[in-house]
Amino acid sequence: MSSRIQFVPILFILLLSCGKSSETETSETKNILVGNGWETADSPYMLKPGATIAVCDTGVKAGVADLVVKAVRIWLDAGGRDGRIQVFKGCSADRVVKLYRAPAGVSYYGQAHPLNGNVHRLDVPPQWAGHWTANHEVGHVFGFAHKFQNTISIMNSEQNGRFMNGGNLSAYDLSEVRRMLSIPHFAAVQAAWKAKGGAPVPTPNTGSSCLGANGVTLYPHSTVTTYQGNTYTCNDGKWDFSPGIGSAPKSCVGANGVTIYSHNTVTTYQGNTYTCNNGKWDFSPGT
Repeated sequence: MSSRIQFVPILFILLLSCGKSSETETSETKNILVGNGWETADSPYMLKPGATIAVCDTGVKAGVADLVVKAVRIWLDAGGRDGRIQVFKGCSADRVVKLYRAPAGVSYYGQAHPLNGNVHRLDVPPQWAGHWTANHEVGHVFGFAHKFQNTISIMNSEQNGRFMNGGNLSAYDLSEVRRMLSIPHFAAVQAAWKAKGGAPVPTPNTGSSCLGANGVTLYPHSTVTTYQGNTYTCNDGKWDFSPGIGSAPKSCVGANGVTIYSHNTVTTYQGNTYTCNNGKWDFSPGT
């Protein structure tokens, strides 16, 4: 297994130096990784009920290990693997995702390596981009390659992440999980999960997704986001709008053309009273 040294980079701006790396090696099952050290049978979906997965932090940037734990759980849930596979931070388990600090200046946002023994290595550079990178790189760990052709997918890092569904798994990604689990490699483990009451592979139809402001990105039902200072909640295909807090009231310029008076300031000038009201003076004649 030590010969498995090919890696999979994710680049949000440009997929530099892709060449013939394993990220572009796919089988007849669309974007499932095969070759160059990657084997479908190495996917964590091969783990049986009662197995454990640890995320081992060797000193990467703060918060990344927690994001990777969540990402592993997300991909497990997508495959119908419930809490009978435990995921936790640590360095000893049936399967280990080991995080290593990558040097500054590398061109990728994260880098996943094929399974070596029971360890998947993930390289974490300073520009690691939160849950977007975590969910994408863990997708490689589970056996998925990059997806292109404007497909809405967490595995599509084209055009600065434009198609990455807000950093979340899309309907396409869930369909590819089901496709993977239909491969004969997984027949026995699928039977084991069903025999023990394992949860079915979820479908995305709990509520329709909403189209983002860029006209491309889809956000899952219940997503909450902000745009131009306002809050929007995806509600079964439609955005529920909540206005943001308005801008602060404007100040007023004094009679000398220089002094600035804050909103609601009350002052007198030549015997009359003036109140600053959002950038304008309200006039009250003197007695």
